[in-house]
Amino acid sequence: MGMTGRHVLFARSRPAAGRPASLRRAASALLARPRDPRLYVQLALLAVFALAVWAFGVVVEDYLTRDPLVRWDVEFSAWLHQHWNSTISGACNVVTLAGSVPALALLTLVVALYLLRRGRFDEAAVLCVGALGLEIVNPVLKLAFHRPRPELAYVHLDTYSFPSGHAAGSAAVYALVLYLLARHARVRWQLFAGVGYVVLVAGIGFSRLYLQAHYLSDVLAGFSLGAAWAGACLFAYECRRDVLWRLLPERLRAAAAGLAR
Repeated sequence: MGMTGRHVLFARSRPAAGRPASLRRAASALLARPRDPRLYVQLALLAVFALAVWAFGVVVEDYLTRDPLVRWDVEFSAWLHQHWNSTISGACNVVTLAGSVPALALLTLVVALYLLRRGRFDEAAVLCVGALGLEIVNPVLKLAFHRPRPELAYVHLDTYSFPSGHAAGSAAVYALVLYLLARHARVRWQLFAGVGYVVLVAGIGFSRLYLQAHYLSDVLAGFSLGAAWAGACLFAYECRRDVLWRLLPERLRAAAAGLAR
C-alpha cells in the first residue's frame, strides 16, 4: 500500500478515535441527569398530560358512541332539576363566576403583572400563552362536537355544550397560577394550595351542573382538557424556560423589563 493509501486510512480512522470521548461525555450527562430535580418535575408534568389526554379520549369516546355515561348525563341532569334549591342555586351563581372568561382573564392579567414586576418574564409569558391558547382551543372543540345544551337549562346559551369552557378554563388557568406562584413555597403551603385548587375547580364544575348549563360528561371533558393543556404548557416551560421570552418582539421585552424596574 502506498503512502497515499495509508494517509487516507489514517484520516478516516481519526474521527473514530474521538468517538469514545464523545460517548463518555454523553454517558456522563445521562448519568448525571437523574440527580437533576427538574427531571422529576418534567416527568410528573408529562404524566399529568398523558393521563389527562387519556381521560379526555375516554369521555369523547363515550359521548360519540352513546355509552352509559351519556345516559347518566340525562338522568343526573333530571335528578338535579328535581332537587333544585334556591339557596344552592344562588351560591352556584356566585361560584360559577370564578370560572368565567372575564374572571380568568383578570386573574391572568394580575398574576402576569406581578410576575413581570419581579422580572419573571418567562413565567408571565407561559401563563398568558396558556390562558389565551385554551380560549382558542375550547371554542373550536365546541364547534367540532356541536352538542346542544341541556334541555332543562335555566338560562339560554347560544354556544354548544361539550366540553365545558368553565371547567376547562378553571382547571388550566388556576393550575398554571398555582404552579408558578407556589412551586417554591413550603410543602405545607403547597398542600394547602393544592387542596384549595381541587375544591375551587370542583365547585365550579358542580355549579355548571346544578345550573343545568352542562351535562356531567361536558364537565369531565373540560376538566381533563384543562389539565392536559396546563400540563403541556408547563412541560414545555420546564424543558425550555426562556424560549417563550425570546420569541417576544424586542420592544415588548423592553417594555416588560421597564415594568420590573
